[in-house]
Amino acid sequence: MAKIDFKAMKNAQKAVEDKVEDNIPEGLEKSYTDLWSGGKETVIQVDISRLVPYSDENGNEQPFKINQKRVEQIAESAKDIGIVSPLTVISKGDIYQIISGHHRLEAAKLIGQLKVPCIVKNYTEDIVYKAVSESNIQRDKTYPSEYAKIFSKYFKMRDDEDLTAEEIAKKFGVSRKTIYRYINVEKLIPELQYLVDDEIIKFNAVEYIKGFSEDVQRELYNVLSENKLSLTRVTAIKLRDYINELADEITADEILEMMTVPDKPKSKGPYKNKVYCSISEKYGIKMTENELDELTEKLLEQYFSKKKKK
Repeated sequence: MAKIDFKAMKNAQKAVEDKVEDNIPEGLEKSYTDLWSGGKETVIQVDISRLVPYSDENGNEQPFKINQKRVEQIAESAKDIGIVSPLTVISKGDIYQIISGHHRLEAAKLIGQLKVPCIVKNYTEDIVYKAVSESNIQRDKTYPSEYAKIFSKYFKMRDDEDLTAEEIAKKFGVSRKTIYRYINVEKLIPELQYLVDDEIIKFNAVEYIKGFSEDVQRELYNVLSENKLSLTRVTAIKLRDYINELADEITADEILEMMTVPDKPKSKGPYKNKVYCSISEKYGIKMTENELDELTEKLLEQYFSKKKKK
């Protein structure tokens, strides 16, 4: 019987658990390395019942969503030897908050693993949030609502640190304008944020609906979800312009009509020249464009001729 190479299995398992995108922005990669590098660290085994997602001093949980497919992928590869790549945590009394390794924890629960390896860090609140953001941002997909929470938090931390919007943008490999667009997502009610994540509301439509009142946003959510509609940039602009003209709040029926009834095609005038169209409509003239050209030229000649005589 062939000898089982447990070391190779462990390395292969760790590679699956630690899989990240290859194209990590240079600034973020350096920041991540600086944050996590250091001397040898002690790995301890922690009961999964004592592990919870990270939450800040206000009780807001870490902004990232659990990707169930990712959990199942890790669980499948961990069936034989369990989770081997340590989670990174901070101690909070009798429990540990997870900084990095939320998917590994869920995978451990799935395969019935009672304890997982952990490295305990000692970080300040702001450093913890950076660690959570910068380690988890390297996943296959980060949602707009997650980016919104991260960038909003970074902007709040600028008072304590000498960080510019340009430096934050460079760290995450996006433009400064993109950062502000993500922050706009935070101005939506949670239900609409989820629709942005699911691309039912297009990301480039957010800046046109961010100023809607909470009641209007809720009406918009009901219309989109009940009628299985999506919101594009063009429709969002049309909706914003319509609402700006109203004295009262818009109703769900009005939103639905705005989104489903096609615009009336603009009637084309008889002439390419807009001035001719206007003249034709005003005076009821029925002439060809060439005839109008000749008439215009003749009238201009008469006008300037009279002007010279004066």
